[in-house]
Amino acid sequence: MVPFTTARATPTALTLITAVVSLVTLPLVRLTLTVIGASPADLPALLPAVAAAAVAGPLMWWLGPRRALPAALAALAVLWTLLIAQPLRVGPLVGLTLAVALATLVLLVRRLSAAAEDGAGRVARALALAVAADVTLRLFGDLWDPLWRGGALATVLALILTGSLTAGAWATAQGTPPPARGGGIQVALLGPALGLYTVLGSPAFLAVWAGIPVTLAGVWITLGTAIGVAALSVPLPRGVPIVLPLAVTFALLPSPLAAPAALLALAVLPYVVRRALTAWERTATTGYGALADLALAGAGCGVGCALVLMPGPWLVVAGAIGLGWAAGESARPARLLRPFGPVVAASVLLAVPPLAGAARPAADPLPVDTAGGMYRLLNWEVTGTPPDEVLAGIQDSGAQVAVLHGVPRGTPEAGGLDLPAWLEKRLSAETVWAPDDGDSRSGTLVLTSLPVSERAEGPGYAALTVTLTDGEPSRIGAGSALGLLLREEAEVLALPPSAAPGAVEESGFHPAGEGRIFARELLEFGPVDAGPPAVTVYVP
Repeated sequence: MVPFTTARATPTALTLITAVVSLVTLPLVRLTLTVIGASPADLPALLPAVAAAAVAGPLMWWLGPRRALPAALAALAVLWTLLIAQPLRVGPLVGLTLAVALATLVLLVRRLSAAAEDGAGRVARALALAVAADVTLRLFGDLWDPLWRGGALATVLALILTGSLTAGAWATAQGTPPPARGGGIQVALLGPALGLYTVLGSPAFLAVWAGIPVTLAGVWITLGTAIGVAALSVPLPRGVPIVLPLAVTFALLPSPLAAPAALLALAVLPYVVRRALTAWERTATTGYGALADLALAGAGCGVGCALVLMPGPWLVVAGAIGLGWAAGESARPARLLRPFGPVVAASVLLAVPPLAGAARPAADPLPVDTAGGMYRLLNWEVTGTPPDEVLAGIQDSGAQVAVLHGVPRGTPEAGGLDLPAWLEKRLSAETVWAPDDGDSRSGTLVLTSLPVSERAEGPGYAALTVTLTDGEPSRIGAGSALGLLLREEAEVLALPPSAAPGAVEESGFHPAGEGRIFARELLEFGPVDAGPPAVTVYVP
């Protein structure tokens, strides 16, 4: 009979622990991009934070192969628990937590590769299931990451993952792990794989690029991961890795093809990851022992993930090309995995997003009374403002029309949140979206409870005609490219963003003509820390 303490370190247990660590790492990546940033200007702060994953090497040297992985899991549990408190979500702590998570993944891959014949396949399967679970959790909160939004539910979810990490630390401390060995630098390819999963596994990104609802985008993503899990148990031709960069390229092109292309990329990504993690298995070494090899693998994992997430599609495609090339270098035959349990789990996750949408409560209506030919209009720069504060500000203002500037749709700095979709599900209002020039993932959003008789939207501008209670129409325009619109339409109220409240002449509330313009109340929100909105009344 196998002793109880030894049975705890079985490949199945290690696979489950890998799935938990992956599920923790994905929101940590988004939180890091939100706190530190994802622009080239943020590279000096971002790269050292993720390169600290090189701690995997010193851990192995300092603690030995038996205690290194339990120590990493325990440290991740502690740091993860600290981040539950919102005041502690600062750059250094968030970056350190992500680095420890990446180092833990590297150690897990090494342990699984030694404990199971197809450890790389188990890692690929665990990562794909973690992505499906992550998408399901995010769709419950309409892409506002439930683990970071605060409240009782977020605390309970975070503590459940803390308990799972702690149990994993205890389980991996049991039994006798394999001795430390050199090699394994190819584990650094986990970084680009995580970066690709962060991009392709974003429902907001896919919804914007493909022009489909967020929930449907979540179904496409989860279906792709389910197919990928099942495909790990099917012998596929060696030419499959070339499909990954091609599918990723089409997924990054704004068109209806983005959804099936993302599904195809997610379907082949687990297979490519498995083969890439076995490339150069005997030769990928520095020659200086396990410490140097693990340190290089950990640092490469973090830096590779960060580079793939930099703005611009070419780095994402380059990450896919690198993974596909590494997978093509693998000569090890794939051993079939038992697919039943994982495929059932992926299918259950696939069914959750539509159910989550069906269980959502009805949206709240905005005010509709415009007696006397007057209505309230809210003009607000919401960049960096949490979505619950945006919702509360709109509701508290009593405005019939709200014009929001700096609205994110799946940007890394917003943690993948699609703010228009989030607001549309909570406010019964018509919306007009004006994407910024050059980037459809941010722009200006106009919401109104008034009847809309005419609307126009395009890159950099949005215009709509609302009908007041007495039947009079009013034309409103917003966005960063209103010049042409103002020259063509003399009766548009132009609402560019305002950085701070002030007088009418300073606020950017500019009536372009004297035709059908009535007395209106304009509410201007200033910076996030400026407190309640100032009220300015304009009477033409």
